[in-house]
Amino acid sequence: MSDLKIRKIGFRFQDTDFIWNPENPFFSILMNKITFFVIGFEKYICQAINDAEPLIKNPAVLKEAKDFRTQESIHSMAHRKHAKALIERYPGLQETLDKVVQSYDRLYASKPLKYHLAYIGGLESIFTPFFKLLLDNRKMLFGGGDAQVSSLLVWHFCEEIEHRSSGIIVYDEVVGSYLYRVLNFRKFIAHSTGLFAMMDAEFQKHVADVPIEFYDPKRSRPLPLRGRLGSAIGVLMAQMPWHKPVHQSVPDYFQEWMGLYDSGADMTQAYGVQRAFAAAPG
Repeated sequence: MSDLKIRKIGFRFQDTDFIWNPENPFFSILMNKITFFVIGFEKYICQAINDAEPLIKNPAVLKEAKDFRTQESIHSMAHRKHAKALIERYPGLQETLDKVVQSYDRLYASKPLKYHLAYIGGLESIFTPFFKLLLDNRKMLFGGGDAQVSSLLVWHFCEEIEHRSSGIIVYDEVVGSYLYRVLNFRKFIAHSTGLFAMMDAEFQKHVADVPIEFYDPKRSRPLPLRGRLGSAIGVLMAQMPWHKPVHQSVPDYFQEWMGLYDSGADMTQAYGVQRAFAAAPG
């Protein structure tokens, strides 16, 4: 079992720019999509895990499930704050957020619990190699960005790595069919990538002051080939029947972030360019 910690970090978002890292506009937009995606996906996770908990007989797995659900709920609330700040600037983005949440609501209503647990286990299994790639290249991706947003993202990615085994542990306890999960994996990917394509069009529609060329990945500085290949191999290996997420390679920054948190540092300003804000009146 994992040893998950429940951390409540007081993120706030004041005067948050849509392009929160001017050194990398494409990455800024991609991570904004992550924020909107997280709100729908992690609501879906919490609903499925909550419904699965009465079926879990193993006390250790039940604790894992509850801690996993609690972490994901906290993530969703933090990203809602980020999304709210963006929606205040661009009110049309509320429609985008609604579409993400409604898509997951429709999916939940149309499929059995075992499908949802397979979806969660399948996607969670690929997050560690992807987030490792991002955190290994954090200086390039987050270093020049607003610390409000950069710190939110690195916190979330570190905790996703921390609970990398949770989705599979719950799925194996309640369902247990490797074939069912892997045979549906393409459907999970199609659904999630479809949401990102939808958000791309929605952002271009509702955020009129961002140049269209910022959406072109070719304008983004490429990540090292070795890291990209390692991430792709990690995603592939995560679908193998012998795969155990606990054995996945994790970034060095994972332990560095945990140590920083344990030291009592202000984790809302842990990474990126810090900004001074006026004190709230009163």
